[in-house]
Amino acid sequence: MGRKIMIVGANFGDKGSQAKLYVVIDELRKRFSDCEIFYAHNDEQLDGSLYRFGKIPFTKKTQSQVLKANPLSNITKLFRKKDDSSSGEKDVVEMVSQMELIIDVSEHSLTSDSSMADIEYYLNNIKIAKKYKIPMIIMPQSFGPFDFDVDTMYILGDMKDILFYPKAIFTREQYGYDEMMGYFGLDNLRQANDMLLVDNNFDLSNVCSRFYRPEIPDIPEENNVAVIPNAAYFDKKNNDQTFEMYKMMFEALNAAGKNVYIVCQCSSDMDICKELASKYMQLGNVDLVDKELDSVEFTRFLKKFEMVISSRYEACVQSYRNFLPVLLLGSGANFKELTELLGQEKYYFDVLSEQCNKYDVVDALNDLIKNWDVARTRVQTRMINIRTTSCFEIFDELKW
Repeated sequence: MGRKIMIVGANFGDKGSQAKLYVVIDELRKRFSDCEIFYAHNDEQLDGSLYRFGKIPFTKKTQSQVLKANPLSNITKLFRKKDDSSSGEKDVVEMVSQMELIIDVSEHSLTSDSSMADIEYYLNNIKIAKKYKIPMIIMPQSFGPFDFDVDTMYILGDMKDILFYPKAIFTREQYGYDEMMGYFGLDNLRQANDMLLVDNNFDLSNVCSRFYRPEIPDIPEENNVAVIPNAAYFDKKNNDQTFEMYKMMFEALNAAGKNVYIVCQCSSDMDICKELASKYMQLGNVDLVDKELDSVEFTRFLKKFEMVISSRYEACVQSYRNFLPVLLLGSGANFKELTELLGQEKYYFDVLSEQCNKYDVVDALNDLIKNWDVARTRVQTRMINIRTTSCFEIFDELKW
């Protein structure tokens, strides 16, 4: 068998995260056809018959025990679930120690906005790689800010001590690059666009078995707009205002003769999707896609739309890859720099900013409806001009 590779940082609950896992596996198999790939997951229940990769249950408890284990001993036994691995009951410590590469595909873990437990889990994966002398690559993701308080500032020392180890750390935004370089002065820091922006002629057979059959919802062929909310922006402080903003957008789309489909990208958003649909379905043009799509289904389903309204970053990225204009309702440097890259700045709103108001959002939506062809052409031109080199070239540097 070929080289053993473990991928950390993904989760199937978020279809953008799942898509990144799939793309990395595809790129690896195109280069190393006989490699063995393992997805380190947080105790997710997955149907092993559908996938062409192994699975390692890698909870915080398991990770901690792997980190504490003596690499030279075989005393600590951590058995995998019988239905979770084709290799049966095998020592997780031994499995991890045999890996020849660890790849992190996280979204945005190293920031003072994350919990300390999540930050420590992230750093522990690097510590495991260093302990067992396994090369590690951190794929493009967001970093910072690092505004830790007095009680949590110690974590900056832990970061500085371990972030030098990966072969490469890719930052997705200039903001993240500046934050990482300013705090840690890393020699292994590189910058690259989001991996899903690159059209890599994805080969599904590199990831899924012949038993997998994507199921794409059937909708009319024209005048469709996808709405992809993020439950995080429906907090108690902004809840009423946010719902009112969506109502006004739905009314504007109705006046323009558009069919609206509320789509869930992340499992944690489904309740908000259902609530939006129940509140505004009486408008006549609003419908809910109540099936939770996987990443392949989600990507293919996007092709049925003219434009997208999204508060999920990876949904914006995948829309742009399909040359779809997007009204972005998010917050953070990742959204801002993505719109600048694609020339779509006027269609981005920081929904957590006090300067954001529903009337400006609806005006931008009406402008996008009116000038849809201009926005689409600009997206298409910028996408074509994005440099063909990508973060995946790091795999060629392994010289396997």
